[in-house]
Amino acid sequence: MKGWVPVAIAAVMLGLTSLWYIASPWITLYGIKAAVEHRDVEAMIAYVDFDALRENLKEQAHADMDRRAKPAMPVGWSVPDESTRTAAIDRQIDLYVTPETARALFAKSGGSDSSSSESVGSITEMVRDIAISRESFGRFVVGGRSDKTGMGAVFTAHGLSWRLSGIRLPAGAARLGALGFAGL
Repeated sequence: MKGWVPVAIAAVMLGLTSLWYIASPWITLYGIKAAVEHRDVEAMIAYVDFDALRENLKEQAHADMDRRAKPAMPVGWSVPDESTRTAAIDRQIDLYVTPETARALFAKSGGSDSSSSESVGSITEMVRDIAISRESFGRFVVGGRSDKTGMGAVFTAHGLSWRLSGIRLPAGAARLGALGFAGL
């Protein structure tokens, strides 16, 4: 009679793990949607791993710089060397991808109630068009069902919850000008 107890415990653990694996990404996305609808900036920020997000954006910008050919400059013009440009990109990403910047952006975008309902409506439409693809047990990517560019939000497990840890940009979108680093 005691032999069934370990089997029952293992079955319950397997069931709970399966439930977490299937439901937790959707619960996370629902939490983000609810935070946006309620304009709860702190709740939205709690879903972001800013350190990992900064590193992800830096890696994509550096990879794009490596792929691109250096532009030919007219004689007499100087072009910053690659290490200077890389350092400038890193500083800008470190400066702008922060909780403080997110708070400032959301405070600045807090308009009237009519603009709030319009933005919530567009977010609701966007949520209906999402697809989740698993990359591993502790990582999933959210993208549009009809999106063919490969763009997506990358979430990684943090304990039993998930945090945004990267943004997968389409090929060529990590260009410095596309990221807002024009002029470097």
